Amino acid sequence: MQQAQSVNKTFGEKLVSVLRYPLFTVQFPQPVQAKSQVPKKPAPPVTVKPKETVKRSPYATVPANRPYQPMPVRKTLPVRKTIPYIFTPARNKEEYKKILFVLRVLDKNGSTAFTKVLHVEPTNTGSRLIATDGKRMHVTEIMTKIKPGDYKPVITKDAVKLGAPVVNANFPNWERVVPTNVKKIGCINLESTKYAGEINEATNSLEKLSGERVKPNYLADLTKKTWAVYRQKENHKALLLKEHGAKETYAVIMPLAA
Repeated sequence: MQQAQSVNKTFGEKLVSVLRYPLFTVQFPQPVQAKSQVPKKPAPPVTVKPKETVKRSPYATVPANRPYQPMPVRKTLPVRKTIPYIFTPARNKEEYKKILFVLRVLDKNGSTAFTKVLHVEPTNTGSRLIATDGKRMHVTEIMTKIKPGDYKPVITKDAVKLGAPVVNANFPNWERVVPTNVKKIGCINLESTKYAGEINEATNSLEKLSGERVKPNYLADLTKKTWAVYRQKENHKALLLKEHGAKETYAVIMPLAA
């Protein structure tokens, strides 16, 4: 009896022990702890150092082991020298007298630029010379070829020298003041007019021919030759005087009453 109880107890204990445990177990894998990632420090920015500019001295010497290279020769344009135009009685007496005739009307005391220059224009055979003081104008032609432009002449005792042309003289259109619709009324002879009295006589002769009065020094500045006188139909208009035997030598003179 005791043995059956022990067997039963033993069986009962076993039953209890079995019931204490689940019928089956599921083994879950153990969770693996993820390693905590430490944030990396950002890499410092890479700074690019600027290239140092090397200043080369203009006097730097060439290294000894460098082959010599000659510097190329620069072609320079030749400097053109201005050749002055010189007129003297010994070189050409006629042209010297003609240029003096034109230069006598230059205004020495005025302030207008074009009344202080000799205006030069080219012709087929040489040069045309013109000058004015605003009240009269002298024109002539010579065989010497002068560069066109406006010149300030240097006048000495026995020579006339022209340097380089000047700028901003603004010489006017001189041909517009030359009378075209004119009539020849006579001639005046200035060959023997050396003194003031003789100049006054020539001035009186011109007044009788033209009916116009001009300054005596206007006639004194003409060449000592015979001059043909031309006048316009209207009174107190410019007179045209042409040197006898010289086609392109003439003077335009304004009368005093103009």
